[in-house]
Amino acid sequence: MGKQGKLYLVGMGLSPRYLTLEAQEVISKADIVLVEEYTSRLDIPELSAILRRDFKLVTRKDLEEFSGRTILSMLNEGKNVALITPGDPLIATTHVTLLIEAHRAGFEFHVVPGVSIIPTAATFSGLMVYKLGRVATVVYPKDGILFEYPYEVIKSNDSQNLHTLLLLEYDGEKGIAMRAVDALKILREIEERRRENVVVKDRLVAIVASLGYPDFSICAGRLEEVEAMEINKVPQTLIFISPKPHPIELEMIEIVSSKWCRN
Repeated sequence: MGKQGKLYLVGMGLSPRYLTLEAQEVISKADIVLVEEYTSRLDIPELSAILRRDFKLVTRKDLEEFSGRTILSMLNEGKNVALITPGDPLIATTHVTLLIEAHRAGFEFHVVPGVSIIPTAATFSGLMVYKLGRVATVVYPKDGILFEYPYEVIKSNDSQNLHTLLLLEYDGEKGIAMRAVDALKILREIEERRRENVVVKDRLVAIVASLGYPDFSICAGRLEEVEAMEINKVPQTLIFISPKPHPIELEMIEIVSSKWCRN
């Protein structure tokens, strides 16, 4: 039996400049470097300048519909494969599934963690991480169906005075990048149906946009105020701040927003 390759799942962090020394060492030694760009913003020129080596972009279909078979074939040929993912590699179920498939097939693996939007978006917004509740993702309606799970999560977290971090639908391949104002519109529509006073105009929320890049923005305020802001840079994260924030959090929210809220 010939030499088997090893799978390296490498977290890029919030942007290419967040690649750690370990990540860069692993990437420099890999036979093949793959990069997925469909889950978050990716600056390809910047990544190329940092890596200084060839790499190939992989699609969602490569990793999901084909169950990573292409990567497993590379490993079977004795190639050491590094897959670079935005954020932390084990946040996404897709990457976890790939690791499981590789392990089942008898391949060794190594994981290099990266800075994730969870919980960094919350802490950069001035919030205490131990008050972060369940996380949910807001997606656009499909076939006219509104997915109410994020609303349920906000309601549940509110009952425990916890913050709710909402990821927003993003698919770089399809050009889908939901903004916080789009997510609020969807949540307000659910509120109109259910009338449970969860998503109300005086609710304190924060928008985190393009975190990890020089043009990032963090804006906090009452929902009706934030809704009126024109923040177009993506990806964005929406945070529903707990009903009773700690005084230190309130002071930090004001400091952060005054410093980093920019269109």
